[in-house]
Amino acid sequence: MVTTVSAPGKVLIAGGYLVLDPAYTGLVLATNARFYTSISSFSLSGVSPQVRVRSPQFQQAEWIYDVHVTAMDRPENTAEAMTLVQKTDANPFVALALLYSLHVALEFHGVELALQKLQGGMDVVIAGDNDYYSHRIDGKAPTFEQLSALPPFSPHSSTLGDVHKTGLGSSAAMTTSLVAALLLHLEVAKLDTSSSESTITTESLVLIHNVAQLAHCAAQGKVGSGFDVSASVWGSQLYRRFDPALIKDVMRTETGHRICTPDQSRPALRSSLSLLPVLGSSNPLWIPVAPADSTPTAVEGLQSLLKSPQTSSSRPSPLLLPPGVRMCLADVDTGSNTRTLVGKVSDWRAKDRVWADQLYKIIAASNQSVADGLLHLHLMYAMNQSAYIDAVTTLATMPSSEWDAHCQANPNDTLQAFIQVRNSMRSVRAGMRELGTRSGAPVEPPEMTRLLDTTIQQAHGLIGGGVPGAGGYDALFLLFLDPTVFHTSSPAPSRAPAEVCAIWQAYTELSVGPLLCGADEPARRVTPSGNTASSSEAMMHVAHALAQAPAGLRVPSPASVRGLQPFIDLLA
Repeated sequence: MVTTVSAPGKVLIAGGYLVLDPAYTGLVLATNARFYTSISSFSLSGVSPQVRVRSPQFQQAEWIYDVHVTAMDRPENTAEAMTLVQKTDANPFVALALLYSLHVALEFHGVELALQKLQGGMDVVIAGDNDYYSHRIDGKAPTFEQLSALPPFSPHSSTLGDVHKTGLGSSAAMTTSLVAALLLHLEVAKLDTSSSESTITTESLVLIHNVAQLAHCAAQGKVGSGFDVSASVWGSQLYRRFDPALIKDVMRTETGHRICTPDQSRPALRSSLSLLPVLGSSNPLWIPVAPADSTPTAVEGLQSLLKSPQTSSSRPSPLLLPPGVRMCLADVDTGSNTRTLVGKVSDWRAKDRVWADQLYKIIAASNQSVADGLLHLHLMYAMNQSAYIDAVTTLATMPSSEWDAHCQANPNDTLQAFIQVRNSMRSVRAGMRELGTRSGAPVEPPEMTRLLDTTIQQAHGLIGGGVPGAGGYDALFLLFLDPTVFHTSSPAPSRAPAEVCAIWQAYTELSVGPLLCGADEPARRVTPSGNTASSSEAMMHVAHALAQAPAGLRVPSPASVRGLQPFIDLLA
């Protein structure tokens, strides 16, 4: 039996730096670039179980671990402590995903049954879509056509540590797909038998999310914001951070130090921490809670319309791009150290708290305005599809700098709603530039400002864009209008418009190339039955439609993923 799971990457389009504080939210879009993990078991009698993990796209990308389990008696119960013996070079993201997933399986099943499910060991193969890594052809940024011609999961002549990344959250997507595949393969996580598709139950998604957050934070050596793992599990959303103390307490224990090499003696294990009470889906402390002095956003308020005691802790507030609004991405291939950027901003905020708090509140208002504006567009579509489609079709024919004059000549609430989102995105960029100036961190460097301004001013139908996440030189995103989605039941994958690609190809200050991926989109959209609906009917329709958005984690048929089968054929 082969278990295959995929997880998407992420783009934080609003909320950089602020998402570290649960008082603020961030708007994160899951991408349709995905990581895939496939697992099979093999028999290996008479020795400790072994796990082999490979990433055949890279040189020297194989990690082998022996699993040692020690029974320990304690007065209150019997617990099993586990050690991984690392027989190859270190990869903390792989090692800690294995450690915590296997630890949870031992607790869930008990040691005897868990070892039976392991059989003799597991063979694991990991593959990431091409968009996670920079590609240059003859030293130049590739065109969209050249990228499209690359084989899926293209091999690299470098090691994983040396490859240039595009900032889509590869470590989080890889960790999440690996944790999910392990827990599914070991029958800790479950598939939803009531669904005709292979989907993971909500309860299991919560557990996968919590284990992946712990593994990813432990591998980084700090508790990050967590929005990247959350997007990999749940998909596009309005994100609010969980309490970092949940993970800090576990990371302080000896659990995270139970990885050694063959020439090291295995650590003396005096106790075995129980992870399920902390990471299980029943732990209410994982539910993000806004501080009492903050105001819940409209998106969070909309989700509360559908919540019940059974679903209140399920997932963060989903928020997809409205119909006809799509995202494209550029790889700048200059690179930035996110940790350094965050450190500079954090140091400045600690030194100048009063001014920092004022600026954070200004940026937070702009971030919330973007999220609320996108939600408003969903409502406008539900209330009057004809007017909405007309607005998208018209605005897509002109640069966004001309939208105001058109709206003045043709007053229209839907046109004005798009202009409001454009203005809010401009405000977010202005706030982030000010944050960079004050802190000394290149949040939106001048070179990226000039690139964004040139693109947005010259191309048609662009709502706005920015430098995602912590900023820097990795990438940029654009939101653009695409009226073709209303005229086909199966829209083409999101891609940068041709005139945008032409601007980037001619740009000389930076090496800019398109990525193939965009925002992850549902296979079909739920539309109201009538052309016009009351505001209350539209609100319930949008709430139901967003609630039905698929999670980020998928259990695909390998045959449905182009180029994946050769990787699965490598499994023992």
